[in-house]
Amino acid sequence: MLHYRKAILTDITSLVSLRIEFLKEVMHTDTPANDISAGLEQYFTAHLQQGDYINWLALDGDTIIGTGGICFYSIPPNFFNPSGDRAYILNVYTLPAYRRRGISKEIFSRLMSEAEQRNVRQVSLHATPDGAALYEQFGFKPKGNEMVWGKHI
Repeated sequence: MLHYRKAILTDITSLVSLRIEFLKEVMHTDTPANDISAGLEQYFTAHLQQGDYINWLALDGDTIIGTGGICFYSIPPNFFNPSGDRAYILNVYTLPAYRRRGISKEIFSRLMSEAEQRNVRQVSLHATPDGAALYEQFGFKPKGNEMVWGKHI
């Protein structure tokens, strides 16, 4: 039986594992996760406790089969966003055996509700080709002006 709940501190090991599975699939790599596991654990611990990161989980019985997170942050206010409050949705992921059942859609809906409850007026994300159609159902539009800096580029 499928059910949904917010992640808690005892879920951190699972959050780390699912984030790594997601990254490996999206980045098409088998890079060992040793380099980021500790950082992910620290991030999830700190930000779940602070409340500026919320993660919704889908479970089949006691097994976590889907996940999605939302980070809340602020930028200086502007004319389109007078509060400066923003959110970033990430890591919407369902285990392959459970896909095409509306699980990611339900998780995404709950993430958007979190933003609405906080009166956040701007939410962004990066979409995989598989995820873009889902996000468009919620009114997201492609915005092609992103620029990236980093030593890996």
